[in-house]
Amino acid sequence: MFTGIKTRQPGWPEILIGLIAFAVLLFAFALGFSQLPADRPILQGVVGSTAGGFAGVGAFVAAYGLRIRTLPPFGFRRVASRWLVIAAGMGVAGYGLNYIIQMVYAASFGYDDPQGILHAAARGGALPFFASLLGGAAFTPFGEEILFRGVVANALNRYGAWAGIGVSSVIFGLAHGISVILPVAIMVGMLAAILFRRTGSVWPGIILHCVYNGSNSVASVLGISPVP
Repeated sequence: MFTGIKTRQPGWPEILIGLIAFAVLLFAFALGFSQLPADRPILQGVVGSTAGGFAGVGAFVAAYGLRIRTLPPFGFRRVASRWLVIAAGMGVAGYGLNYIIQMVYAASFGYDDPQGILHAAARGGALPFFASLLGGAAFTPFGEEILFRGVVANALNRYGAWAGIGVSSVIFGLAHGISVILPVAIMVGMLAAILFRRTGSVWPGIILHCVYNGSNSVASVLGISPVP
């Protein structure tokens, strides 16, 4: 397991300011989002795909500027290319697990798609597809990973794997709301947190997250869904 370098590492101050900033920025984004025309689901989907990136990057900047103000302690470190390949494979495997989770959830609680507008954007033509892919499979994974792995999982790793992987993944899941997305986000968070704990770098988690979200966009275009 990666044990870190001998510099100040993110701790509770960074966790708290990061999560508070994330909630505030997400709320601000929601206020702006509510002004979009209700009858334009494709536009809503393209804009909505950037929510996690907007809030994640802003929250990371708040945590970064608090005490440390240097990127390596937050996991901005080079990593062997094999970890990036492993991460991409885990992203594909994670999307397969997503199907199982959604089918179990639907059988237990019924199914309501909270990401309908994102699917609408992906299916809205070439331009909306690529715009939503850029927002949802590049910008949002980057923003969420640098916050939830680079700050939260990073700081919690000092308490052991149960906190660095388990607790941080639950926090990541709750940040996505109470719906079918909750268990799916926890699963993705656990895979990314495992990679971060092993490598000390945010880049494998970013690759995993990009591949997972990108697979979701492609599946939307193809009309593939784990539930009716």
